Parts: sequence; structure tokens; C-alpha cells
Amino acid sequence: MDLEQLVSGVLLPGFAGPTMPEWLRAELQRGLAGVCLFAGNVSADDPDGTARLAADIRAVRPDTIVAADEEGGVVTRLEGRLGSTLPSPAQLGLVAPEVAERVGAVLAERVRRAGIDLVLAPSADVNDNPDNPVIGARSFGADPHEVATRVAATVRGIRSRRGVAACVKHWPGHGDTNIDSHRGVPTVPAATAARHAAPFEAAIAAGVPAVMTAHIVVPEWGTEPVTVNPDAIARLRAAGFDGVVVTDAVDMAAIAATYGIGGGAARALAAGVDLVCLGNPELGGIDAAAQYAEVVGAIVEAVHDGRLAPERLREAHGRVARLAAETSASRASSIADATVDVAAEDARAIEHALAAASDPSALAGLARIARVVDARGGATQAAATRAVPVADTLRALAESADAAGAGLTAVVADRPSAVQLGVLADAQAAGECIVVNVGAIPGGFDAAVVQLGADSVFSAGIVRAWAAKGGR
Repeated sequence: MDLEQLVSGVLLPGFAGPTMPEWLRAELQRGLAGVCLFAGNVSADDPDGTARLAADIRAVRPDTIVAADEEGGVVTRLEGRLGSTLPSPAQLGLVAPEVAERVGAVLAERVRRAGIDLVLAPSADVNDNPDNPVIGARSFGADPHEVATRVAATVRGIRSRRGVAACVKHWPGHGDTNIDSHRGVPTVPAATAARHAAPFEAAIAAGVPAVMTAHIVVPEWGTEPVTVNPDAIARLRAAGFDGVVVTDAVDMAAIAATYGIGGGAARALAAGVDLVCLGNPELGGIDAAAQYAEVVGAIVEAVHDGRLAPERLREAHGRVARLAAETSASRASSIADATVDVAAEDARAIEHALAAASDPSALAGLARIARVVDARGGATQAAATRAVPVADTLRALAESADAAGAGLTAVVADRPSAVQLGVLADAQAAGECIVVNVGAIPGGFDAAVVQLGADSVFSAGIVRAWAAKGGR
């Protein structure tokens, strides 16, 4: 196997559009490890299109890994246009771990039918910083033990669908940050990483085959982000993980702004990472073929000048190839009674838990909304979708309500940032209002709050049900 084939076998690029481009076909023939699908690869008007796309890719190379971020709640690719119909981790953190396991199985069945075999979920981050701009409702909660039980349960649920592998993220934990690594470099002290270790340990014990790194700096481990830090990756291995280490997207500012995409990819591999995710080319209008060629060139150069040992590249290639072979061998398996719908009793349990976490006066206020203000200015950057189904549902309620003289303002928010708190203060000064919190629970708002834990289709259905019966 020549050097460029080895390099191709450790890369996970994205591409634009719902059909396979010719450059990708050529790289698959060369031995490309896999592809990462984003919302732009999914056609909402063609429910079977994603499965056909995956089949077309595997017709060129059968062992190709097809990956996607599909977390439920605010992060979805398959339902990116309208929003997810699955519960969010924040919602699952309010109910028994068994519910998370069943929802994990539903999620896995959905991606399996779409031809995806590496689901970049669940998030094992402990969201104990209310001002976190990137995790929020993607986390099961703020308590490491409670998060750990649900991470392990979700991994078990995903593993119950043969041919689908879970990738837990973002090691060693992105939950206690106030910087989004898409935009900057967060720093987390080693004590925080230790406090947040339990969910990752639980995932490893549950047999998770892949772990995604966070682009965060742990100063006690060195000055470089974990993704490109050999000492950090060695610590993950020492914790007992021998599966595939996957980078978060190297086009994110925490890596690309310092090292470049190609340089970051080469450094990550040298540090001990096995599979490099290049990111979503559609976000910045990037030429995916040119980006891929740049990364390949940078890695080849790193091998030639001694910064990346060939043995390290072969080790990474071997781990990725084993994962691909394992998922490929079991892909045709299916479960006769497998479902892609959340069980009604599980949906009710989540609804009841959200109601119990909400203020009764805020729930009652859903029936008399006159005005809706989205304090976020729209869906957050981390949401992977521009859909705002909860905000849209509240606007529809306001339009249909007969609230003359008695209406209130619903402020949609997802974290107590200065901007969002300012919008809330203005609404409170103008009259009666409630907060509809679509972020982490409890959220940290000084107001009567409806706790939802995600801006999603699943949450919007709960809002409509509550409004119809005047509250809880």
C-alpha cells in the first residue's frame, strides 16, 4: 500500500450536495476511509435519498464508513430542515436511563436505514457551565454520575442495532467552557477534566468503538489543544481505550486558525489520532476537493520530513480499517420489530418530567401568548440546523390566541448570556412574560420558565399539547 493510500485511509471528509461528486469517487477507489454527511447531503423531499447515496458510495468501496452527527434534539442531519423528532440529551437526563437506551436504539435504527454506520453521538460532556455556547442541551446534564449512566445507556442502545457504531464525544469534556471551539480555543483545567471523566469511562466500559476529541487546551497537559497533543491522546489510551480516536472537525477555528486544516490533520495523526474529520465544506462555501487535496498533501509532507512516522500512520489506518470491517460485516443484519419511533410511554415520561421541572404559571401562560421574542436571534450555531420549530409553534399560538389585553410575551432562550438576559429584561419591563428555555435545564433565568431542553419538533409537539390543555 503506497503512502497516499495510507493517508486516504485515515480521512473523513465532507462534500456538498445529495449526490456523490467525481473527486470523491476517485478517492474512494484510492482507499478513502469514509465520508461525513451533513444536512446539505440530505434531501428532505426524498426520504430514501440518503440511503441511496450511501449505497452509491459503498458500490465504489464496500467498507467505506459513512458517518453523521445525529444526536437528537438540536443536532440533526437527517432532519436538519425542520428539526429533530427525537428527544434531546437534556430531556433524557430527566428520565430513567432505560429511556435513553431505548431512544438510542431508535436513533441507531434511523441512521442504519439511512445507510449511516458511524453515528457521532452521544455527547458525554457534563454541561455544568450555564453560559456554555456550544454544548447546552446536547448534554445529559450537569451531574457527572447522571450523565455517565445515560451515556452508557445510549451506547448500549446504539450497539443493539448491528452495523451501527457509536462515537462518544467530546473527550475530555467540552461542558465547562464559555468559548465555542468552532470560533476559538477553550481552556479547561485538569481538575475539571478529571471531574468530567466518568461519562467517558462509562462509554468505554460499555464498549464504545470510537471517541471524538475536543479542541480544548488542558494547560497541565501542555499548550496544544487535545486533538493535536500527544500527551493528551496517551492519557486516553491509558484510560483503557483501544478503539478509533476521531478528531472533531479540523476546519474549526481552534485548530485551523493556528495550524491550518492540513497542518492540524498531520499534527493530530502524529499525536495519536486515527481518523481525521475535515468538517462541513458547505458552511464556508469551501471547495471540498481542494480542501481534501490540501490535507493529503500536508500529511504526505509530514511523513517525508519526519514529523509523522509511517508506523503511526499504519497504526491509525489499521484501527480505522478494523472498525470499517466490523460495521460492514454486520450491516445487513436487522431486527424484525425494530422501530424508528419513540415509544409513546417514553414520550409521555419526558413530557411529565419537563412539566415537573417547569413553573406552573409559565405552563399556564402558554395558552395566552400574544408576542414571541427569540432572544437567541434564531437557532444557535451549535444546533447544526437553522430550524426553530419551538419558536415557530409559539408564534402560531400567538396568532391564534384571543389574548386581547391579557396576553403575555414568550421569550425563547437557551442560555443566560448577556445578550439573552438583556432581551429578557426588556420584555419584563414591557409587561408580563415567560421564558421558554430550549437550552440546558434549569437554564439560570430569573423568570417563570417553561423547561423544554431543545428547540426541536419533539419539543414543539409538547408545547402544543400543553397549550391545548391550558398548562400541565
